[in-house]
Amino acid sequence: MFSVPGIALVTGAGSGIGRATALAFARAGASGLHLTDVNRGRLEETRKDVTAEATNPHFKAYASEAELSKEDQVVRMVQEAADNFGRIDYAANIAGISENSPMPTADTPLATYDRINNINAKGVFLCMREQLKVMRNQEAVARIPGRPGVRGAIVNMSSMYGFLSGNGYTSYVTSKHAVIGMTRAAAVSHSVDDIRVNAVCPGYIDTPLVDNIKEHLDLRTFLEGAVPMKRLGMAEEIADVVVFLLSERASFVTGHSFIADGGASIV
Repeated sequence: MFSVPGIALVTGAGSGIGRATALAFARAGASGLHLTDVNRGRLEETRKDVTAEATNPHFKAYASEAELSKEDQVVRMVQEAADNFGRIDYAANIAGISENSPMPTADTPLATYDRINNINAKGVFLCMREQLKVMRNQEAVARIPGRPGVRGAIVNMSSMYGFLSGNGYTSYVTSKHAVIGMTRAAAVSHSVDDIRVNAVCPGYIDTPLVDNIKEHLDLRTFLEGAVPMKRLGMAEEIADVVVFLLSERASFVTGHSFIADGGASIV
């Protein structure tokens, strides 16, 4: 089992993959977590749960509400994390939303496009920008003997639809393509700072984000035709990928978009 003994920041930590990622960090030995979400109640529940699950005896967890499309709130949130712990070793930018129902591109309101891209694309950019500012100014740490030290690592949440089209989900598809592009750009420009940046691209995962599918399609029939593994993925399965890519076990991996979709993108 790989370990992540440093400090992690997780967005979207109130539910779904974000919550699962926070718990995975606590169980993998993180010494501290800074959690953020727009829902204060769910955020506090996650903070309590990660504290109970933590395996590091020095573990501490902080939580702060933030609307990730608002620059001032993102700046404040990341600075709070840096102030609380003195550094940020790992950042998992998980928060994301999608269309409430499928619609053709020609019928997509600008308000819908802006709402989704303000969180999924602009929000990821703002978080990553502020995290990179902190990371490039902190001391590099070598946690595995014989390997180079790193100042930090970031994982951004894209989707298999960062590579594919998605009938009726123009805004979401656009945002997830953008995440892959900005991840690659940041990976190139910040390798010189000893910072790694990768993306994770889930398929259909059993989280509130796939409720749209459940409402508009027969889920079992859909999965049998669309996913070779014939099931929804678990949030915990994606969290494990996120934590691995952030850990020093992935020390030579940067600019990569890791697809975890049960084979959906290859059929």
